[in-house]
Amino acid sequence: MTYIVGANFQRKSTVGSLFNWCLTGTSLYGNEREDVVNDKKKTANVIVDITFVDNYGIEHRLVRNKGKQMNLLLDGKEIKQDILSNFYHDKDIFLVSHNPYYFPSLEPKIQKELVRKIIPAISKEDSFELLTKNEQKIIGKPIELLGSYIDKRNEAINELQKEYDESVGRMQAYRNIALGNIQERMHFDKADELEELQKQYETIVTSLGDSNFEDLKHSIDRLDKRMADIVEDKLKDIKQTYDRENEKLKNVDSEKAICPTCRNEIDDNERKEYLKQSYMNTLNSLQEKSNKLKEEFIELQNEKEKKQELLNKLKTMDIQRLQEEKESIKSKIEVLEQEKNNIMLYNKEVEMQEKQIKEAKYNIEIQEKAMQEILNELELEKKQKMVANKLKRLVIEEQKEQINKYLDKVDLQFCRENKTNDKITECCDIYYEGREYKKSSKSQQARACLEISNLFNNLSGIKAPIFLDDSESITDIQELAKTQMVVSLVIKYNPLEILYDYNDVLDRKKKSLEREIAEKSNFVIAQAA
Repeated sequence: MTYIVGANFQRKSTVGSLFNWCLTGTSLYGNEREDVVNDKKKTANVIVDITFVDNYGIEHRLVRNKGKQMNLLLDGKEIKQDILSNFYHDKDIFLVSHNPYYFPSLEPKIQKELVRKIIPAISKEDSFELLTKNEQKIIGKPIELLGSYIDKRNEAINELQKEYDESVGRMQAYRNIALGNIQERMHFDKADELEELQKQYETIVTSLGDSNFEDLKHSIDRLDKRMADIVEDKLKDIKQTYDRENEKLKNVDSEKAICPTCRNEIDDNERKEYLKQSYMNTLNSLQEKSNKLKEEFIELQNEKEKKQELLNKLKTMDIQRLQEEKESIKSKIEVLEQEKNNIMLYNKEVEMQEKQIKEAKYNIEIQEKAMQEILNELELEKKQKMVANKLKRLVIEEQKEQINKYLDKVDLQFCRENKTNDKITECCDIYYEGREYKKSSKSQQARACLEISNLFNNLSGIKAPIFLDDSESITDIQELAKTQMVVSLVIKYNPLEILYDYNDVLDRKKKSLEREIAEKSNFVIAQAA
């Protein structure tokens, strides 16, 4: 135990933090900038010179010189900061081991990560042996990553539950179909009547020659229109064109011939003959078109005469009667055929309903088997999750046994169990004598911090000196076995001193109290006077 004593504002904390600053270059709380200079004096630089023994028993001398630049000397050789990390490895773990108040200042997530770093690891094979034979059979083999395994079980349970719920909905739909009433099929009993009407209709159609009065009238009108178009328009146009071209042919010899292409006068007889031939070709083409139109006109006229003859026959009373009878029978046939088609459609729907009911009953059997398989998988996933959660607790308990060797009244809780959903959440909660750290007194918090620092010191193997600042709240500081401690104490009126015997500390406290009593007595006498 080393004691740094003195009145307030004597820079006890600064002296106590010098070892950490010299080794890591940071404050006791990990800040990169640490002001160790005496701000009451103008100082160009700060030099800290320490001697320490590493875990191999080798003594080292370290000098940190901070001015405009930072210089480090280890055993007389200039080095960089990363070389020093070989002595403390993890800065955060070192700070927890060295400064008891550092761990509570961290976020729970970081606390948990630091504890995980120092906790002795338990292999998946050893953790598997913590389970019963039946539990081992449920999960099958050692689990590599418990957290990931539990997350996968949760995902599988959610998916299976969703699939089961969907299956329940499908099952209800199948049951609704399977319980449906099957309608009786209908029979078309007017087939003979329909057949007889169809025969009568065919007989009349044969008698009429499959001709229709109105259709014939429309056909004759169309023929008349086409014939008029040939005579009045097309043949008339051809005749006019023919007369013009023929007149041109007659005038080729008597008049000056003009070339139709270049519009120049033609004097050459050979060219006149060529022009005559061109007109003759045009006249022949027009005559050919005229002949074709006349032939078409004759054909249309013959067709009209035949249709007109048939139409005249249809105008007689007997034919009209047959036509009316034909339309009547046709209407009756259409009614019966519609009735027949409706019955066929209805029977088709009944047939489809029977098929749906049959398929629904088959699907119910398949769905029941599938749902049972889902339930079996769901039950297995839940059992695996339950065993994994138990294993998580067992592993934590096993690790806590290793931790508790270095703890007395402190209890570190690493998980919380939600009774509602049986979910285990990792945490890092500190308790001192069963009370939450935040609700504990300042003295209890200081003692808890000391135990945690000692825990980190021993499990990490760093074995750093523990610096306990502002220790006035602890009336009795318990010495930690095999651990060097540096304690800062306020003693009124006392100058800054480094003491190595607690009797010397008590002596300084006694002198301080005597002076304080004397000063107060003089003050009381003066007030009384």
